[in-house]
Amino acid sequence: MNLIISEIKKALKISKTKTNKLIDEIVNAREINLIGQGRSWHVAKMFSMRLKHLGLNVGRLGKKPGKTSNKDLTIVISGSGESKDILKIIKSIKKGKIVCITFHSDSNIAKKSDLVIKINAEKSKQPLRSLFEQSALIYLDNLILFLMKKLNVTEKEMWGRH
Repeated sequence: MNLIISEIKKALKISKTKTNKLIDEIVNAREINLIGQGRSWHVAKMFSMRLKHLGLNVGRLGKKPGKTSNKDLTIVISGSGESKDILKIIKSIKKGKIVCITFHSDSNIAKKSDLVIKINAEKSKQPLRSLFEQSALIYLDNLILFLMKKLNVTEKEMWGRH
């Protein structure tokens, strides 16, 4: 347990400036779409549920967004940032902003994104991409706390949308 917690603490040393930018993008979005594959898709799904509980407009999950506007936001969760299926979807998005949450900030998906949130999960004693997925979930759950405050939403209100 100590190993996992220690690795997550190191992985979550993330730019506060970029985090604040992401919070602003979420608050100002007309619609928020989330994309991920494998376990990252599950992280995206959990985050989308909490965004809905906040009363935000969540669009498609894991698929190409419908017709996007300049006020839409697509959040991609991809450890490698190289998934061919996700890259194909990203290339098809013509309007709105794209945010990539990854550990590979110079990946092809990151290069197509307007904002890149780098999770420092390249090195781990855990198998596969476990550290990235754990850290992404904790980072996004932490964002929910900031969004609750910024949007002045209580937990009681969130339960009402549960």
